[in-house]
Amino acid sequence: MNMFYKQRTYLDPIHGPIQLNLSDDLESLLIELIDTKEFQRLRRIRQMGTGWLTFHGAEHTRFGHSLGSLFIASKMINHLSMNHLKVAEYAPQILVSALLHDIGHGPLSHTAEKLVPVSHEEWTKRIIRETQISNILGKIDPKLTENVIKTIEYDSIPLYVSQIVSSYIDCDRLDYLHRDSYYVGVPYGLTGSNRIIASLDIDENSNKLVVNETTGLDAVIHYLHARHSMYQQIYQHKKNLASDFMLKKIVERMREANSNFIPHPLFEWINCTKDNFSKLSLNSYIQVDDFMFLSCVLSCANNNCERLLNDLCGRFTSRNLFKAMEFRSEVNESKINEIINSLKQVALIKGLEADYYLGIEKSLAKPYEPYEISASKTGKSVYIKQKSGAVKELSQISGLVQALSQENIVKTCLIFAPELEDAVKEIKGFKELFK
Repeated sequence: MNMFYKQRTYLDPIHGPIQLNLSDDLESLLIELIDTKEFQRLRRIRQMGTGWLTFHGAEHTRFGHSLGSLFIASKMINHLSMNHLKVAEYAPQILVSALLHDIGHGPLSHTAEKLVPVSHEEWTKRIIRETQISNILGKIDPKLTENVIKTIEYDSIPLYVSQIVSSYIDCDRLDYLHRDSYYVGVPYGLTGSNRIIASLDIDENSNKLVVNETTGLDAVIHYLHARHSMYQQIYQHKKNLASDFMLKKIVERMREANSNFIPHPLFEWINCTKDNFSKLSLNSYIQVDDFMFLSCVLSCANNNCERLLNDLCGRFTSRNLFKAMEFRSEVNESKINEIINSLKQVALIKGLEADYYLGIEKSLAKPYEPYEISASKTGKSVYIKQKSGAVKELSQISGLVQALSQENIVKTCLIFAPELEDAVKEIKGFKELFK
């Protein structure tokens, strides 16, 4: 490492300059982690999956988000340590966890988890344990690797260490809501994070992260509504669901097609299962990113590969996306299956393989969940510290949040090739079935 540069500055469009000091042991360690090939790979992983096909500005990456999470975590530590000196002792564990929490994401971030049944958290833990990252962390503390894993697994003591990294008010959400809002060009995700951070405290009895009622209650309620709006209007947009559906079908066909068209690391990844996950080469996985995946899709679109795969990839790369129609919540599963079966007959007549050109895509999100039924997750709830010193879970004192906690954002969409649009619109009771 070139020590001539005493400071590293990352110019961030959301937070402004993010500065790390090479003369500081911890910040020098963070720079070393950022410079690893495993972390640099995040420059090639889009933050919002296929969202760029709907919102053209959504080209931002997990790299920028991870730096933003580090920045927010640092602000939280600085604020909390003014009144709780012990927080500073956990700074290495918190900051490294904030920086690395998304290092295991596959191509197109959360879209990858629809394509392959292994979560990014599982890959994250393997990358932290099995690569040069573990050796780097060992320079500052031989226990740091496993402490970071515990933080990510929500198994940290004290509890606030994990809460800063993963809870309803954490460095992750406070960054991505603002960042995603900025890049898609909407105001929904502007959460007032500075005010929320300034209202944070630690309850000494439980070691929980709490919000001061007087200074932070309104800001937190606004934040939860902002998150709710982002899910309804942005993350669960019908075009996002349609493009994710298409990629699922492309990957299904890739598994069956001649693997000569598919780079070996990518072929290994798309055939990953929970059973063979631990046996797969980590070096191969680290090569798999948006560039490799989408280049393969483009290659299949432009070359003489298997007919069905060629057609699906051609539609995707030219943004000739499938259509999406959202069912009304009262439409039951039996009726949906009846509609699918009738459309399959139309697809057959039109020469389309229904299993690939027609289907259902569901999306589920909960705006707020108190986690009362699971003791292991109680720390993920938002706790409010009242003037009396009493600490209460947020939905117990806010009717608006209680209403949010009872609402599931469920979208069930019929996804179909454009050739089937007329048949869909001719379905009996069309206006009553779809939004």
